[in-house]
Amino acid sequence: MNGAPTARNIVVSALLAALVLLPAYVWLSGNLFVLTLFTRIVIMGLAAVSLNLILGYGGMMSFGHAVYLGLGGYAVGILAHEGIYSGFVQWPVALLASALFAAVIGALSLRTRGVYFIMITLAFAQMAYYVVAGLARYGGDDGLTIYKRSQFFSPIDLSNKVQFYYVCLALLLGSVYLVYRLVNSRFGMVVQGCARTTCACGRSASRPIATGWSASSSRGQCAGWPARCLATTPISSARRSCIGRARATSSSWWCSAAWARP
Repeated sequence: MNGAPTARNIVVSALLAALVLLPAYVWLSGNLFVLTLFTRIVIMGLAAVSLNLILGYGGMMSFGHAVYLGLGGYAVGILAHEGIYSGFVQWPVALLASALFAAVIGALSLRTRGVYFIMITLAFAQMAYYVVAGLARYGGDDGLTIYKRSQFFSPIDLSNKVQFYYVCLALLLGSVYLVYRLVNSRFGMVVQGCARTTCACGRSASRPIATGWSASSSRGQCAGWPARCLATTPISSARRSCIGRARATSSSWWCSAAWARP
């Protein structure tokens, strides 16, 4: 067996090294904008990994996937608005909210196929937007502003841009690894088989597909939490989040990009 590194492994290793050493470049150059820019890129990468799980492997084209980023962000924002800043509370609540929402709409959406599935996921995203826009206590259509990032134990301080970047990078790498293990497991093989033809998987194909949908939605929320933490300035609001952008475009990729904008 030839142990020589492939071109792909070389490129991936170089990219990973560049991401890890990026704060050193920022420290030497004094260009903080680069660090903020790549933090946004990493957050969008989290959203892309989540969408790739159901679209790339599961064959489910969702135009409402960005709603899970919004749910994660609003779960953090609402708790912060009520004075709860502990990340050990905010993160589990955001995960649970996204998973429950995915289970409910998945039970309905997964009964459809093709363009009907695409449109019903977009419809649920629109519904979530108008529900959030009607929450007058939390800013309504003007959006929800938070002024403090999630708090963890010392020495983790998310107000430090370098630490926040490394936390987001660790979440991205962890998500990529978990998705890799998932799609190469027996369950992942079933999901990929169902994406090609549900006939080959039998009548019970809906169960693994629904589980994969919920898992992907939970991973999508993981991008919502750091994105909400990134947008902790007085001019930031949830109205600029992916839920708000979903009204202007049906592309969840654009929604993921808009969510990370401070």
